[in-house]
Amino acid sequence: MKRTLDVATLIVVLLPCVSAFGTVIVETVSVGDVGNQSDIHNIQFSNTGRVDAAYSIGKYEVTVGQYAAFLNAVAATDVYGLYNPNMATDLNVAGIARIGTPGSYSYSVIGSPDHPVTYVGWGDAARFANWLNNGQPVGLQDNTTTEEGAYFLHGATSEEALTLLGRQLNAKWFLPSENQWYKSAYYQPPGQGGDSDGYWQYPMKSNSTPYSDQPPGATPNNSRVGNFFKNDGLANGFDDGFAVTASTGYNASLNYLTDVGAYSSSASYYGTFDQGGNVSEWNEYNANVAGFFLRGVLGGAWNNSVQYNSPSGAILWLSPISELATVGFRVASIPEPTSVLLLLAGFGLASFSCRYQRKCNGSISWAERQGYMRHRDVWPVVLGQILHA
Repeated sequence: MKRTLDVATLIVVLLPCVSAFGTVIVETVSVGDVGNQSDIHNIQFSNTGRVDAAYSIGKYEVTVGQYAAFLNAVAATDVYGLYNPNMATDLNVAGIARIGTPGSYSYSVIGSPDHPVTYVGWGDAARFANWLNNGQPVGLQDNTTTEEGAYFLHGATSEEALTLLGRQLNAKWFLPSENQWYKSAYYQPPGQGGDSDGYWQYPMKSNSTPYSDQPPGATPNNSRVGNFFKNDGLANGFDDGFAVTASTGYNASLNYLTDVGAYSSSASYYGTFDQGGNVSEWNEYNANVAGFFLRGVLGGAWNNSVQYNSPSGAILWLSPISELATVGFRVASIPEPTSVLLLLAGFGLASFSCRYQRKCNGSISWAERQGYMRHRDVWPVVLGQILHA
């Protein structure tokens, strides 16, 4: 897949201690429009989406290829369980295999390296961000590799510890905040062709309902198509159920993921892909409500219906140690000015509380109930209002 890199993306190649397993290049897009208005019309969570500083965010979700490189760099022993065996055995999303014994584990990609990684908890995603901060080093999982950087984890693995962590002020790579993720997905300034209130209903610059189809789409409008479940009951070649299989029937032996960015005409205003489908994504939002320690997840997944791709349906919360077949992540960054200068000089201006075990009866009702603490499914709306108060 041909991809264009921006300046912020390539900064990673200048970081010291680059992994011997190959540099992970994270393509990003710049998100400006500093101090943008909030989304006042989101009836569930008003005043979401305002960001008062410029930043960059991953153009794509973190892939199995990128995550496998991370594992090979720091998980020969895997003290903190960055690998979940379901990454190999769940055929719906299988992407990474592990061989060897503790101290000599190695990891390889199953299928396409450009599928999004799944079965990662919030702590796994945070440790990946720390690894990027530290220059993608090779070694044990310690303060020089995974335990310091954007987040001072220091061995944190419990729900409470992972929920109370905050981002360090000098972080270069990190998980996006809820507002950063939301803005990059839905916002477009009204004066730049956006909706009158600045926010689209779907993360493809559109208020019209997207289509579900195999990528890149063979629909009436391929600028709004994605990997999610939608069945219109018509023999029209799209909206036939699961996007990948074009079937309403679930099959435990089939992979339901698509390559990141495969819906090449369905980008957000800022140029991100798959914020409405493929996998839901961790963000930094945290809450402790009645003893439940929660982290935020945004966006719909391959098994969700289309409403989960809209602002009112996209926001949910999970235990930070949940590892599901439908949840991955993308990273964000604020590049250091000195790194930008070095880059320009070098390249020139022209260049839930357990590991999830799938149980399914073959019906779409399972696909809509993946153990999510989604406000419309499990938590009353009042809880969502408390969490965002």
